[in-house]
Amino acid sequence: MKKIIALAAALLSVSTFALSANDSWDTIKSEVSADWDLSFAGTTVFVGRPVSAFDVCLDGDQFVTTREFPIYEIVKVGKSHPEADEDGYASVIVGYEILSFPTTYTSYKEVCRNDDKNCKRVPYTVNQDLTKNVSVKEVVRRNVGSNDRTIEKTLFKKEYVIPACN
Repeated sequence: MKKIIALAAALLSVSTFALSANDSWDTIKSEVSADWDLSFAGTTVFVGRPVSAFDVCLDGDQFVTTREFPIYEIVKVGKSHPEADEDGYASVIVGYEILSFPTTYTSYKEVCRNDDKNCKRVPYTVNQDLTKNVSVKEVVRRNVGSNDRTIEKTLFKKEYVIPACN
């Protein structure tokens, strides 16, 4: 009886090890969302704010989110409010919207000389990848006590092509 229980426990514990780059994205996403120790890395796409590549589709030369994201407004609520920060303000959801953003856009960086004097904004072009090299990671060891470091290992990498919008 003990051997049967041990065998059943062993079979249940190897389910994450069965996950591989050969599996479909639907299978991988459902396994990762169901297992606390699994996570994705390398999925970020910028659509005005960073979101997961799994939440966007491609409409021409624009990324469009496939679900609505909250719109926040900063409101003075008083310091005694449970969601307030030190100054008595809180971020409140005032609505939801579908986000869209071009795949190629211009951003700016500040270039300074002479100990942060003579600074100027320099434009540069950002080309977002339409294919993401996604890593599936597993937690090997979580932070314990005063150790703030979580140790992860990469199980595998797989390319994810951002789909066209329907």
